[in-house]
Amino acid sequence: MRGPDALGRGWWRRNRWGLVVVLPAFAAMLYGSVYIDLDNWQQREPRPVAAAADGWVDFGGVRLHLVEIVPATDLKRFGGQPFTVPQGVTAWRAVFEIEPSGAEVPFCSVRLEDTAGRVYDDRPDELLRADADRATCAVEDSPVPAASGRHQAAAYFVTPADAEPVAVRVTFGAVDLTRYARLGR
Repeated sequence: MRGPDALGRGWWRRNRWGLVVVLPAFAAMLYGSVYIDLDNWQQREPRPVAAAADGWVDFGGVRLHLVEIVPATDLKRFGGQPFTVPQGVTAWRAVFEIEPSGAEVPFCSVRLEDTAGRVYDDRPDELLRADADRATCAVEDSPVPAASGRHQAAAYFVTPADAEPVAVRVTFGAVDLTRYARLGR
């Protein structure tokens, strides 16, 4: 840095107007580039991995198959008394079969898709007092292990009364958030 100029002004005083213009312009450029990247990331929809003709989906080193999606009319409270869902909604149970391919089955997240394309999370607040566990894909946590190495998982959902479920979406942990296994009826 040089010292004061002939008028006795230092570097900061000589360049203040340039800084007033350059710094906001740089901030605007930086914001614009981050905003575009964020917008692109948020708009990227995960792609479904569809089932083969036999109804099985190969996804994340695991084979998955939808067994049923039925109204959950037999829910119980933790004490064994019947559980009634709030008015205007329907509780659903989706059961799917999992066949690991030797490797450990990772944590899974299960969601229900209806005919309108709306998606519902497993074990919603409306079912907190019901004795319905969150879906698990791990073999050791399965309530229905099978001798063949396959096991079943059940997930519970609540939808508006007019919703008609068509598929279950399964993702495994944070491994690949750009795809999900779509197990359709």
